[in-house]
Amino acid sequence: MAMFCGRCGAQVAPGSPFCGRCGAPVVQAIAAPVYSYPVAAPARYPAARRFGTSQIAIAGVLLAILAIVTVGVTAFAVSQALGGKQAVCTVNCAPKFVTPLPESKTYISSAFKYEVDYSSAWTVRSQDANGVLFGTRLGTLQVVGTRSTAPVDQAIKAVVAALPSAQWQSVALVSDLKGAHIGDQNGLGSIYSANLVGANSTTTKVQFAVIAATRGGVTVVILAADPADVKGSPHGIPEAQDFDYLCAEFRWA
Repeated sequence: MAMFCGRCGAQVAPGSPFCGRCGAPVVQAIAAPVYSYPVAAPARYPAARRFGTSQIAIAGVLLAILAIVTVGVTAFAVSQALGGKQAVCTVNCAPKFVTPLPESKTYISSAFKYEVDYSSAWTVRSQDANGVLFGTRLGTLQVVGTRSTAPVDQAIKAVVAALPSAQWQSVALVSDLKGAHIGDQNGLGSIYSANLVGANSTTTKVQFAVIAATRGGVTVVILAADPADVKGSPHGIPEAQDFDYLCAEFRWA
């Protein structure tokens, strides 16, 4: 091991009692310390976890179940918000929004100048200067005008009494028709039931409405009949909304 002088730092020959440079005794020389450190072990990191095929399949099934439940809950919430099937009102019904007749046509009375809009799906069975008779989807509707100053209730009774008894059998008053009007003219109306005998002698149970109103000395009477549907239609008349629209759009001279 090399020796060095403790005073001047010069290297001293082995076994020499004095430093050859400054003459200091060798006992003052010190050996350079040598230090050694242990080598740190390399760090170890856990290997990445690998998932098996069965674990991936289970995760996919769980995601599919979650999606199905989400769709089901959403559909249920929407159905509750929109409401279920509503029962059809048949007695003391509130006013309804009437859908206009598709592709309507117009009849004009040459004698009294009133105008009647009707669906292009209806057929004109007969017409003259005073009125017109339509064949509707299910039944018939007739509009007739006359010169009269008699009360409208008498006009209604006269029309019902004039129905041919060979065809209109067992005619009976069912109820008055509240709020009856023709165009913007208030009037009176009544609902009747009857057995209508057809051309081949078959009998059909029908409900029909008779509405009358007077303006300027002209009385207009509307008679609308349909096969009876007492449980499912207002006043038992399936085409009641179409008939209401015709009355609402009627235009006086």
